[in-house]
Amino acid sequence: MTGLFSKQFDDIYFSPEDGPAEARHVFLAGNNLPAAWQARDRFAIAETGFGTGLNFLETWKLFEETASENTQLDYVSFELYPLAADEIREALSPWEEEWDGRLARFLALYPLRIPGFHRIVLSERVRLTLVFDDVNEALPRLSVPHGVNAWFLDGFAPSKNPQMWTTALFENMARLSAREATVSTFTVAVPVRRGLEEAGFSVEKNKGFGRKKEMSCGVFSGELAPPRFENETKRIAIVGGGLAGTACAYVLKQQGLHPVLFEKSDHLAAAASGNNLGLYNPRFSAHRSTESDFYSAGFAQTIRAFSSLPDIDFVQCGSLHLINSEDKEKRFKTLFSSWGWPSDHMDFFSAEKASEVAGIEIRQEALFLPDSGCVSPRLLCEAYAGGVDLRLETEVSALQAVDSGWLVNAEPFDAVIFACGAAVKNFPCLSWLPVSTVRGQVSAVASSALSEPLKCNICYGGYIAPSQEGTHVIGATFEKWQNDTHLSEDSHRHNLDSLADNIEGLAQDLKVTGGRAAFRTVSHDHFPVVGPVPDRNAWKKREEKDIPGLYVSTAHGSHGLVSSLAAAYSLVDRVMGCPASQSLDTVSLLQPDRFLRRARRRGEL
Repeated sequence: MTGLFSKQFDDIYFSPEDGPAEARHVFLAGNNLPAAWQARDRFAIAETGFGTGLNFLETWKLFEETASENTQLDYVSFELYPLAADEIREALSPWEEEWDGRLARFLALYPLRIPGFHRIVLSERVRLTLVFDDVNEALPRLSVPHGVNAWFLDGFAPSKNPQMWTTALFENMARLSAREATVSTFTVAVPVRRGLEEAGFSVEKNKGFGRKKEMSCGVFSGELAPPRFENETKRIAIVGGGLAGTACAYVLKQQGLHPVLFEKSDHLAAAASGNNLGLYNPRFSAHRSTESDFYSAGFAQTIRAFSSLPDIDFVQCGSLHLINSEDKEKRFKTLFSSWGWPSDHMDFFSAEKASEVAGIEIRQEALFLPDSGCVSPRLLCEAYAGGVDLRLETEVSALQAVDSGWLVNAEPFDAVIFACGAAVKNFPCLSWLPVSTVRGQVSAVASSALSEPLKCNICYGGYIAPSQEGTHVIGATFEKWQNDTHLSEDSHRHNLDSLADNIEGLAQDLKVTGGRAAFRTVSHDHFPVVGPVPDRNAWKKREEKDIPGLYVSTAHGSHGLVSSLAAAYSLVDRVMGCPASQSLDTVSLLQPDRFLRRARRRGEL
């Protein structure tokens, strides 16, 4: 066996003699595992160089075989050049049986190979955070509230990959390490040993694996001592039964917690989340940014979730985004080069190629996302809430802080998540939040009016989706001035006119057969509001405090299918105290206290 070879670094990914044995010797035994995670509530491992995931699979197996049932594992790994799932499967297939189905489980959840943070929940006890980015750029943006307990310094040798083994790496290891954290690596290169020692690790040489005579191991002697996490059963109240609330319920239940969802209507998805069909796409911006990373991560997360949930009308048909203006041409071409997505996840198509993919004539160039598609938001809310304690027709009328947490309608909870759209302002603690509503109306038309079947979503400012049950959905208006949800003929006409302006001849024979209108919630800066509820009265006194146990997820606007799930993971990170599934700057940008900081800078607070 020769082992998988990296063209970027002119080296092999793991020992051709026995890859799993190498992982067990260098990284597991080198970090005193499994002994190190015994008698712990949680254990966090950070790795440089995910590669094939071999180290992770060996760690996962050992953890489930030896750790206490109350212990949780967080594994964070960085990879600048992520392999395709098929490459991983082929490289690791000789040991597949040894991992008892774990390789197949992992590959079924393997994320899109797009830059950014990707959270994968493998069980109630095991979480993997894959960061597809340069470790020296991404590690400073990582948050691990309770500290990293073990470091796997993998990746390619310093002689092959010197750009990874930098001062920034070692400095951030010191920033993130828990007291007595361990480190192991296959190399004994002097710059690596010196970097670790300067970062506060005492380092020694141990016997290496195979042809490598020596390896390095160390223990952190710094002062960071994160608080001990008590792995209690947590009861969390969620206010709101739309996408934001049910997504939180789904993620909480997925990780072994106990959400109770309160919805004042007699059914879920009563408002903006109640459409029968919705498109999921990332929100586009010309340059890769904190915002684009949030939507990209959410896009990848939704695809993994939708693929595993039954009966949600999930169709991964792809989306063509038409280039119908000079401004959009410039923005999309900049986006295409700056976001760094591989061509199998994002590509530019000529009008001819776009027509072939769409099944109808397209006269513009287009950006194509093959992983995009459609889902039923209404059915998705029901699937997210499957097995969750639902309190329908129950309005939260009483909220009281007590020593142990909160009383919601006199019922005790450890925490409360407000996920009820603009109605979050009905609660005094969030009445100041600058969110508002925008009316959106979709139109339904009979698919028999099209001479050729539409094969993918087409987006042009509005959108048209492929036929489902004989109907195309066209949408959607964005009407800030409207204040009711009665169907409007003017709104239907707007949707048809927008379609006709962008796809010539398509709207001529279309007749509206139905539709739906609802109010989206948006923030004043057009970005979701997700995080702990700040104590505004304390902020007025220059004390930047949050109200313990209160959280909010709202203002998801027209990208709620994507952002609500990413927001849910981010909130559950905070509730559970586990490593953040988003970068530090993304978490900061989402938080509601951003509005208080801006008000203070303007002299209004």
